[in-house]
Amino acid sequence: MLIIGELINCTRKKVGEAAEQRDEEFFRQLARKQAAAGAHLLDVNGGLPEKEVALLSWLVDLVQSVVDIPLCLDSADPQALLQALPRCKQRPMVNSITDEPTRWAMLPVLKEHRPKVIALCLSESGAPTGVDDRVATASRLLDRLTAEGFALDDIYVDPCVMPLATGAHGQNLLAAVSQIAARYPGVHISAGVSNVSFGLPARKLLNQTFLLLLMAHGLDTAIVDPCDSQLMMNLAAAEALLGRDPHCKSYVRAYREGKLGPVT
Repeated sequence: MLIIGELINCTRKKVGEAAEQRDEEFFRQLARKQAAAGAHLLDVNGGLPEKEVALLSWLVDLVQSVVDIPLCLDSADPQALLQALPRCKQRPMVNSITDEPTRWAMLPVLKEHRPKVIALCLSESGAPTGVDDRVATASRLLDRLTAEGFALDDIYVDPCVMPLATGAHGQNLLAAVSQIAARYPGVHISAGVSNVSFGLPARKLLNQTFLLLLMAHGLDTAIVDPCDSQLMMNLAAAEALLGRDPHCKSYVRAYREGKLGPVT
């Protein structure tokens, strides 16, 4: 399972305020603790209105000064990406392109720099509500991206996690993940897991449980909080139980390193 740390997101109030103040130590700590907790990539979102172009590059340089893992540049601004992508020391990921005409303006930048790409199942008609619209949008995105020369192994389909409080989005998304994985062998399936719990109490419980359900249906990449120790423990156990951890080596190593908590 590929874990993308979600915490460096300037659309969050506290993080946005730190970005406004250019609080370098705040972001250093966010980067370090996510990497130490087991993140394989760090999502970097500089989405402050009218400041994203400069801010994204500033964050890329700052984060890379303290951690040695790839970045996932969370932006729909071609100009911000054009400036930030060449600064990445390791091959980055971009989150995200959608099936909306305005988002396809990103395509020339993506083709020039060839990052890995999250393909989010949003279309001109808006956010998906069911299974069929998610699968149809994923198919259009994959067909176009592969036609433009992107390998399936470099594409991460995100079926678009919606808040469970607003509808039957949990079961619909699980079904969509299964169908997309079956229809396109070799493609990756990603999800911003914590969106499912928005507006509900005990959010961590929902996030932790939903991640396990998604994994059982084919998810192999998750944008989550790696500092949620229970989520990471559950993930290690699920990897072993789903046969993704040969001989349970990673699970045993995590236990020996004390990462599975006071489990007996």
